[in-house]
Amino acid sequence: MPDFVVAGTGPRSIKTADARTRGQAWDLLIDRLDHLRAVHRDDLVVMSGFAEGWDEAVAKAAIKLNLRLWAAVPNRGYGRWYWSAEHSQTHTNRLGGFADLLGRAWRVTYVMEDVHRTTALKLGGKHANSWRNDFMVTGGLDFPGADDFVVLGPVKPGSGTAHCVAAIRRAGKWRDDMVLSAASIQTALP
Repeated sequence: MPDFVVAGTGPRSIKTADARTRGQAWDLLIDRLDHLRAVHRDDLVVMSGFAEGWDEAVAKAAIKLNLRLWAAVPNRGYGRWYWSAEHSQTHTNRLGGFADLLGRAWRVTYVMEDVHRTTALKLGGKHANSWRNDFMVTGGLDFPGADDFVVLGPVKPGSGTAHCVAAIRRAGKWRDDMVLSAASIQTALP
């Protein structure tokens, strides 16, 4: 059987939510990945966009469950920018954590460099982060896009998560059960 790829998208703000909210989100994520593993067994691949927050949780869950982790990173400079003390949700230098997660990935795709063959931050007026989302949904190179998604709600308009969800809808891959959001999580996220 071919690989079955589940990709994650959700807010960076889960990183700074209270411990109860983070724990509930984690439990929902682990339950969903456990279910997918029971169905797809060794064919399951977990794809993370490697943003701090939900993407980070998706990567850590794949590692915890001993699943193959595919890092879909917008570009080679992504970690140095978004995981730095200046731009991190926690305002601390998290570059070591980024490097550790990246080092554990089974496969790494730098979307701008590997798919679009450019080091530009924008291409056709669209930012590398959006190109990463599109890659996770519709693919590129030898990858047809993820088969399923784990989305942490709520999905805020104008966010990167909203962009990814719109791409999932355009691709005809959307299902309402992709959103892992207990009511208490929705109200607790900033």
